[in-house]
Amino acid sequence: MLKAVEISKELTAESIRKLVAKNIDAIHVPGFYPSDLSAEFSRRIAGHSDLEAYKVQNALKRLGMGYVDVGKDADNASRYHSEAVRSIWGIRDLVYPRMTPLDHFRLLLEEVWPAGATIQTIDGQKSFVGTCRVIEPGATMLPHNDRLARMLVDGQSGLTGQLAVNVYLDMPPSGGDLELWLSEPTPEQDKIQETSDGLERSELSEPRMVIRPQNGDLVLFNSQLIHCVSPGVGGQRVTMSCFVGYRGDDEPLSYWS
Repeated sequence: MLKAVEISKELTAESIRKLVAKNIDAIHVPGFYPSDLSAEFSRRIAGHSDLEAYKVQNALKRLGMGYVDVGKDADNASRYHSEAVRSIWGIRDLVYPRMTPLDHFRLLLEEVWPAGATIQTIDGQKSFVGTCRVIEPGATMLPHNDRLARMLVDGQSGLTGQLAVNVYLDMPPSGGDLELWLSEPTPEQDKIQETSDGLERSELSEPRMVIRPQNGDLVLFNSQLIHCVSPGVGGQRVTMSCFVGYRGDDEPLSYWS
């Protein structure tokens, strides 16, 4: 018999450890970011002239290049790292002098984790953190998982755990739910994702857990497990997101997008 799903409502060192160890299935903090600021930030993101589609999962538009779009290409990697800090500042300017939800999250993460937290470096270069994503109504995504090592040329990241972080700025009236299968892909499924947007839903069972966040909520889950977003109905889905890397309880956490 499958164990019942379990969610923590707090972002603490203990809840992070449990999530990495798969002893809980998600961290969901309602009202992490004020709903009025979420609405204002969402409008500025959705109307931004620099929104562009991902090269994979191209039903998504985003501000800030995600490392998933580097694709082991040296020119893409150069662009990603050269724009990283400038892109963080540019997104921060959208709500200045207020704090973005990811800046708030980064401060809390550094404070609650005993060894602290810092921006992920790749080949000695800083990564971007804080992708703002817009999914249009009806857009269909494929189930997938996210694993930094799969995106690196040498296939080695040094991470023993990876979490996905989302702050929900605007949710559609229905749909746009976070779907979690709570299982890792097979080696064959992992290989498929090197050249595709994800896995065929028809080849998977039903997700074991569905989370319906509200505007301003924070959700963390294990990104190495299969997950997806259901099509939204009646409005856009706007989030700000990053990943968190784990190397051990006594090591600093890292974050990137």
